Amino acid sequence: MSDRGKTAIRVATERLRGLSLAADDGALLGSEDALVARLGFSRSTVRQVARLLEREGLLKVRKGPNGGYFAARPDAETIQAAVSAYLETLEMDREDVTAIASALWVEVVRKAAANHSDEARAIVEGFKKRVASLKADASFTQVRKLDLESRKAIFDLTNSRYIELIFDINMAFATRTFPLPDEDETPGHADFVRTWRDAKVMELAAIAEQDVELAAMAARYVRKIWHDRIWARWRKDALP
Repeated sequence: MSDRGKTAIRVATERLRGLSLAADDGALLGSEDALVARLGFSRSTVRQVARLLEREGLLKVRKGPNGGYFAARPDAETIQAAVSAYLETLEMDREDVTAIASALWVEVVRKAAANHSDEARAIVEGFKKRVASLKADASFTQVRKLDLESRKAIFDLTNSRYIELIFDINMAFATRTFPLPDEDETPGHADFVRTWRDAKVMELAAIAEQDVELAAMAARYVRKIWHDRIWARWRKDALP
């Protein structure tokens, strides 16, 4: 679609966004006067556009002698916080969030199991030993920390950046919505740790052995264990 028929704000936004994306992160795009001249729009339009792009994380405006308009890039945490906050405004089945996260994780584990490099195998074997050595009296915090570390390593191995972003958006929403369990002393906690440990070892072993189907099955089970644990706590807190 040509610029004809578009609003001034839309055209100016597209042009300034293009300038920012074409420049390095942090690069000076110009002063306000320079951008008014470069974009060919009024000062008020450029200021409106700048506010829009600041919210997108693609622009930083600094005032003062060394000020100006600078290219920027949104970080993953900003995106996760913004989208998860928006999700809270929607009327939806909250279990859909964990269901989507589980489906994404299974696909990443499939991809990891198809990675035949020696480096990948060594990394996965290292996490398998760490998980296997976890004692049943480990705290929920310890379990979660190890799970996060192994998850990050698998995402890195598969270079699944887009899936990782969507997965983390779902997890950010889940964290905002569902309280994390902190009942490390309850009888059920030790059972949770043992069950998660055994399932996670199976998942990691299948990845290391390049057994795609077994890895996918184990990944589903690992996610079910987390789902059941979080939802059991949420339902308990939701009771009148």
